[in-house]
Amino acid sequence: MTPDTPVPATWPARFGDELYRFALSRVSDSETAEELVQETFLSALDGLATFRAEASERTWLFVILRRKIIDHYRRQARATHVGLDEIEAGGPTEADFFVPENGHWTGPQAPASWLRADAALEQQELHDILQRCQDRLPPQQEAVFALRFVEELSAEEICQELGLSSANYWVIVHRAKLQLRRCLEKHGLGKN
Repeated sequence: MTPDTPVPATWPARFGDELYRFALSRVSDSETAEELVQETFLSALDGLATFRAEASERTWLFVILRRKIIDHYRRQARATHVGLDEIEAGGPTEADFFVPENGHWTGPQAPASWLRADAALEQQELHDILQRCQDRLPPQQEAVFALRFVEELSAEEICQELGLSSANYWVIVHRAKLQLRRCLEKHGLGKN
């Protein structure tokens, strides 16, 4: 066995807690997070022959876990759950709300428009103010903010990309948020 050969028996002890915390931060449900980590280990075990040691064992497991999380949300998005307590005998049916031929809302059941006429303008103004505030951030804070909240990269990916320690990353994120908050408040946003 070479040093680059994965040792599945050590995965739970070496990576289990870290994978669990990562999964829990994405799904906010401990049972689901545990299941995702277990599925990750099983998939990695099934794909052990394909491990080429181009990345570390840890990175490989995280890539698998990310795919499992995405699959979880895909399944969740496809599943339509209607609890039995929501269905009343003799109550309204789907035909009472939707036109059977095309699936559109029936006239009286159509949702009322909740957008005001000036909502699009307000949204654009908010976007412009946020962009101006973001542009005023120091370069490192702006880069971290954009990678995290625009590109939606993970903290680990950002740390690797920018050569930051985890602690430094969180300090930069905290300072960027505080500076953006102050800037937005100066423009009349964020205060009650």
